[in-house]
Amino acid sequence: MQQEYVPKLKKRDIKYLKSDLACAKAIAQAAINVELFTIPLYMTSLYSIKGMHQINSKDSTLYAGRWWPGAGPVAKPSGYSLTTNENVFNKVYSIFIGEMLHLQLASNMASTIGVTPRFTSRALQSDNFGWHCYKQGSTQIPHILDFTDWKGGDPDLSKLTVELRAMDQEQLELFLAIEETAERGTKMLTNPAVERGDGQVGTKYFEAAPFNWFTAGMGEMDLPLFGSIGHMYLCYWDYLEIEYNDGSHLLSHLMTSAESCQRDQFNNVPPRAAEQYPGIEAKVDAKITDLVKVKLQLINNINAITDQGEGADVVKAITERWQAEPWVASFKGQNATLSSGLGSVQSKFQPSEEGLIKDYPGYDDQGNPTLAASGSAQARFENGGKDHFELFAEVKELITKKDYMTWDVWHKNNPTAPWESSMLGKDGAPNLPATADIAAALNRLGSESKIEQTFETFSLSAVGTIKGITTSLDQYWQNPQSQFPSPAMGGSGDRISICWSVTGRCPDLVTGIDKQQKDQLYHACQGMAIYGDEGHDCAAVVTYHSCKGSNECKTQGGCGFVQSASGGGNCSSSAAAGLKSAPADNLCGGFGGCAVPISASQLYPAQSDHEYSMQLYKFGPAPDFHAGKIPWPELVARDMLPPTVVEKDSMPYRPGEAVYDVAWRSYCAAKGLVKVAGDRHHKKIEIPASPAPNDIRLVLPPST
Repeated sequence: MQQEYVPKLKKRDIKYLKSDLACAKAIAQAAINVELFTIPLYMTSLYSIKGMHQINSKDSTLYAGRWWPGAGPVAKPSGYSLTTNENVFNKVYSIFIGEMLHLQLASNMASTIGVTPRFTSRALQSDNFGWHCYKQGSTQIPHILDFTDWKGGDPDLSKLTVELRAMDQEQLELFLAIEETAERGTKMLTNPAVERGDGQVGTKYFEAAPFNWFTAGMGEMDLPLFGSIGHMYLCYWDYLEIEYNDGSHLLSHLMTSAESCQRDQFNNVPPRAAEQYPGIEAKVDAKITDLVKVKLQLINNINAITDQGEGADVVKAITERWQAEPWVASFKGQNATLSSGLGSVQSKFQPSEEGLIKDYPGYDDQGNPTLAASGSAQARFENGGKDHFELFAEVKELITKKDYMTWDVWHKNNPTAPWESSMLGKDGAPNLPATADIAAALNRLGSESKIEQTFETFSLSAVGTIKGITTSLDQYWQNPQSQFPSPAMGGSGDRISICWSVTGRCPDLVTGIDKQQKDQLYHACQGMAIYGDEGHDCAAVVTYHSCKGSNECKTQGGCGFVQSASGGGNCSSSAAAGLKSAPADNLCGGFGGCAVPISASQLYPAQSDHEYSMQLYKFGPAPDFHAGKIPWPELVARDMLPPTVVEKDSMPYRPGEAVYDVAWRSYCAAKGLVKVAGDRHHKKIEIPASPAPNDIRLVLPPST
């Protein structure tokens, strides 16, 4: 095949140019889809593992002594062993973060060749952001294979379904199959001939590129099933090597019109303290015209993805096929340790222990540094030397141990009021609900009379949060000024794990969520409707989300990640300077930290600028809801401003204060419910009492 195949692609008829451009771009988007497909799938099973976590940060005692439902990565000093659940979680967490890296690398590759990455592709999601690729009874890994074509064997995967499940044996078989090699797929998949366009005949799997039947009007939904992730990348590369009979190169044509946006969330120093993958050059320099140099950058991205995933045999096959190309000698010179098959990950593709510890230092619940690294750091550097297939194989063995436990099994073993206050730690930290109140709320939400409603609410909450991430990522690779929704990633884990821990059920990510109506002004939380029924128990579920990147509408800001009242900046405890945007009263998307509804335990951290003031707005009627600045009534009470003057407001808030309390003050100001009482010399602010937190707000952990 080597003698016939390569020359054919180097003398390709120029008549195929438009269809080849379309097909190369379709494969680039398919690669994004495949990498993205694994993330909610792995994450949902990851958070089925029973466990609790703390929320600790430098110099902070806000959540001292408290534990929250949902497992997290764990670090322990030398000499202390991880439990089975902790070990399983750490291994899969390492894979989960690795898939995010792969998604970034695939997206940068796509952007290099003129594809704006889409993270809401209909190959995976429906119009209402439900993940139809995981629907009950589904047997397909998108773009890769259909398990009904599996020949049998041991294990027999022909009856395997692609669904969201707990971390059990069946799910581990699925995860191992996702990472299967092209060699195994070739042996185990029936591969009948398939009629293509214009009477051409291909094969259902492992069809050789280029696809002459592919037309310029087709997209990723029209691609053949590749049979393995490795073969997908092999076809991807074959297209990038095409040279036409007029002497031009497909890669040059792809890059000519490319407006490349390159992102690196793992090595961006600053704001990160250190590079997490110093051996991976994630960004592709699309401005250079030397195709050899471009190919070297692209093949290194593929090498990183496949070496961490299904093994370096993918790149080995590419280099053997294209051994006469100038880039191959340079690539081999840079990769003397290039291996074949599954096993250890090359050192340059492993995360840096030093970098991870600097980026994610460990702290105890008193805000003091720990001797151990943080769990998120240790889980990754301890498991970064093994590829995903090997780690999943280890997990498959670990979950056979008797002490392994998932939330669904725990609830089955404890069917009635399983939560006790002692499981949530101890009371004492100020401004937090009592552990007994949270435990009671957990039991009420999981009771027979409430569990169906709870399950629906938490499922929609998870869908809405993931929707916020994917829609933000759609913008992230289009607009260089847009920010990565970092806290939403943590928030998505919280929303997945709270469903598992309260109901013992896997959240429904398939059904989707209704869209917000443009002519409606939604509120951030319980009792804060600017218009309409003020007796709402809580915010509408269609607004549930975390992080400002998914904040679609005015008044929905909610969490403790304060933002500048002028917008911009990423979500963090110290991002904003000067005036901040008030929760429940933010001007519009991007001007306020989010997380809707507001956890009753969400507290404001200390600010690096030591300026604690919120800007307030009053919103006009539909359809525009025009916002005008208003002063905090305390200014009027002190005769600092007459009521008609609109200047810089300064509604105060304090470190450690409950975010809901600040949101309630800003809401009352916007509604005109704040009153100034007393005479000229003895004035005071009167604010209506806020409603007691409902059960949803009580059990939701604070955003991290």
